[in-house]
Amino acid sequence: MKIGLFTDCYLPQINGVVTSVLMLEEELVRLGHEVTIITVDVPGYLDERTNIIRIKSIPFHRWKEFRVGIPISAHKLSQIKALHFDLIHTHTEFSIGLLGRHLAKTLDIPTVHTYHTMYEDYTHYVNRLKYGHNMLKKFIKTGSKFYVKSYDGVIAPSAKTRNALIDYGVRNNIFVMPTGIDLSHFIHINQNTPELDALRQKYGLTKDHHILLSVGRLSEEKSHDMLIRQLPKLLVEDPSIRIMFVGDGPYRSKLEKLCQKLNIAEFVIFAGKIPFDHIHLYYNLATLFISCSKTETQGLTIIEAMACNVPVIVYDDTHVKDIVLHKKTGYLFTTEDELFENIQHSLSNPVIRKLLTQNAQIIIRSISKENYGKNAEKIYTHIISGPKSELT
Repeated sequence: MKIGLFTDCYLPQINGVVTSVLMLEEELVRLGHEVTIITVDVPGYLDERTNIIRIKSIPFHRWKEFRVGIPISAHKLSQIKALHFDLIHTHTEFSIGLLGRHLAKTLDIPTVHTYHTMYEDYTHYVNRLKYGHNMLKKFIKTGSKFYVKSYDGVIAPSAKTRNALIDYGVRNNIFVMPTGIDLSHFIHINQNTPELDALRQKYGLTKDHHILLSVGRLSEEKSHDMLIRQLPKLLVEDPSIRIMFVGDGPYRSKLEKLCQKLNIAEFVIFAGKIPFDHIHLYYNLATLFISCSKTETQGLTIIEAMACNVPVIVYDDTHVKDIVLHKKTGYLFTTEDELFENIQHSLSNPVIRKLLTQNAQIIIRSISKENYGKNAEKIYTHIISGPKSELT
């Protein structure tokens, strides 16, 4: 098959959508398909591969790391059309996603869209007022239903996303397809390796420190402040505890101010953005992985941590259903008291931590990048074959 992946999010940017697209591209190529990426250009960044078409873009006014494509040139349009795609797969709902949807409709090409982001959880970025959020969420639900209406299929990364789309009134074929992970990259490594020793030295840590790790964008909806508020109480019981945030974002300054207010700034590490090839080292540095986010569609960082044999403590939401089973493959919480109790219980029971990671490996093996590519291939074949075909 000749497949076009249209996305506003791609290298050099790093986030969940980019990771998903990169992995999908790699696996589809491995399966013998011809894949082209259509995305925005980034000044100063040069691609090493030739299967990428970049559209001129401008930075988004509020978040400079995001870029928006500007009207496509006739040359680029002809270049894309000449590829004669068998299927177009869009991954974003903005400029490049809209381009992919338009081209598919104009050229009568089968289309599928992955709904990566639950936008109703991000209304606070658009509306800073106390009122109007319900109206804005209603607009997002209606807009999402309208956006995917013309697609032959919609991919949801989790049952949570599928159920939300159904609630929005989406009547397209919805396929649940979790994003896979590269199990060869996210592995458990020996604690005495020079790489980990170098990281400890960099951040003033020793092997005796208990690291509570959070990986991802530092934004309000991720609820990182919930973890920070537990630290003063935890330090009373165990002064060796440290929190480490890997990632950056608009909420970082507020989190740093909260740490100063609570007089715990010296116990919290903001590592900033870390190259993807080094992320597995940070997972291996951790004693526990913590996710307080209520807005995830799948929670790839949770799965990555589990793959690295790190016990996880995550907010109890449908996106982790069948992955994090309470006190079997990890810990679940819904309140701050439960978060505190789970952290305390886990840190004081190393045998239980080991048992949780062993159980987690059984689940993680089913979420491989190889399965991700094969599942996408099945969906594509089903869509191209027509509505009467069966998904095998």
